[in-house]
Amino acid sequence: MAKQILDSENVIDSMADIVACLNTSDSIQRFLLDIHCILQKITYADNFYVVLFKQDGLLSFPYFHDVKDDIRAEDLENLDVAEIAKSLTAYALTKKEVCNFSYNDIEQLISQGTLEVLGSLPMQWLCFPLQNRDAFLGAFIIQSYRRENEYSGVIVELLYTISHVISSALDAFNNQQALLEANHTLQNYQGELEHRVEERTKELQNSLEELKKEVTKREELQQQLEYDSLHDSLTGLANRKYLFSELNRLAAKSSRLSVEVYVLYLDLDDFKPINDQYGHKSGDLVLLAVAKRLLEELRGYDIVSRLGGDEFVVVITEPLEKQVLFQVCERLLKSIQVPVTLESSTSVICGCSIGIAGNHARAFNAEELLHAADEALYVAKKKGKNQIHFQEYE
Repeated sequence: MAKQILDSENVIDSMADIVACLNTSDSIQRFLLDIHCILQKITYADNFYVVLFKQDGLLSFPYFHDVKDDIRAEDLENLDVAEIAKSLTAYALTKKEVCNFSYNDIEQLISQGTLEVLGSLPMQWLCFPLQNRDAFLGAFIIQSYRRENEYSGVIVELLYTISHVISSALDAFNNQQALLEANHTLQNYQGELEHRVEERTKELQNSLEELKKEVTKREELQQQLEYDSLHDSLTGLANRKYLFSELNRLAAKSSRLSVEVYVLYLDLDDFKPINDQYGHKSGDLVLLAVAKRLLEELRGYDIVSRLGGDEFVVVITEPLEKQVLFQVCERLLKSIQVPVTLESSTSVICGCSIGIAGNHARAFNAEELLHAADEALYVAKKKGKNQIHFQEYE
């Protein structure tokens, strides 16, 4: 499966290699061999063949490679479609569309009487039509005997793009062959042919640029989706999922090494009246201000997260004396108590209560440690506003 994990540079380089083959290959067979070598760099492609329609309607297999079935391309030359009418190849040629069949799909077609597979039954079978302008040239096939999910959706899309390149190249080779067989007077058309090749190369290069842009867009979208899944949409702080991921990682580490972790569970005081009196938009401004102040007061490597509502959790992973820890919390209380100016120029003040729990360098459970901090917060709330309470983690 490792070959299917493609990065954008690998895709672009491979497509560039294919375009280069148009100018370096001196025959269809050589071109298809080069294509096969390039495919093997991109994905599993040990089983690869190309079938073409000849002018008389018979089939030609200019390239055939299969690691399981001992079939020579020469034995397949000049076949009539009727001779292999119920084969997978004939079925796909009739369909004239991309086919992506799993082992179960093929068995179902066999049970329906639609197919009679020649040779070994593949686990996954892909066929891509070769069409140039309005002409249907044939198809190229790649298959795997190893697994049903050998080729992912990304690979299928890439192979479909490659099929257009192969179609264009076959058209170019056919034109070249016609020129070689013609009278020397047809050399007058050489300039026109070179122009056509140059235009085709430009078209392919433009396609590569578009593909590169699309890959970049998809990568950026994937990065954004991954970021959004781990961060709070309002404040940009880490969310609950990110918090538990980090706590579980630290918990696993604590079972092997000495790790000191402190969880600070914060809940704003007098936040609900602000929401009720000034509206949720004003409440959001307060939450944004609190988030900013927490980030300013804490270190860049401390974990600052918002669980939802007006609850925040800070994770500190450094040995601290209890006195120093309380000084950090008092600094946070003082910062949060600074008035927040709303859009109406009205200033509001809300305090904060903090519950603290630490593992004392012992192995701990993520949920239990967070629960201990939550219980400590409950005690702090009972004491009144702007309170701090430390609870031992058992």
